[in-house]
Amino acid sequence: MDAMRRNKNIPVFFAHGDADDFVPVAMTRENYAACGAEKELFLAPGAGHGLSYLVERERCEAALLAFLRKHMHSA
Repeated sequence: MDAMRRNKNIPVFFAHGDADDFVPVAMTRENYAACGAEKELFLAPGAGHGLSYLVERERCEAALLAFLRKHMHSA
């Protein structure tokens, strides 16, 4: 958690399924709150552990691509 607080320069994209019964969504919310960098949180309704992309593919892709476009710099 300390590393998350210290990070000010690397943007972080958080994705989590709200039906995850292995890693509680509260843990991702806690990490999101502690993150000191620019960040975005994508929650997939009804998605279990590791299934955010499969359950909400179009929304997840759109959110991730928007995040990457915002934070990637061309060389």
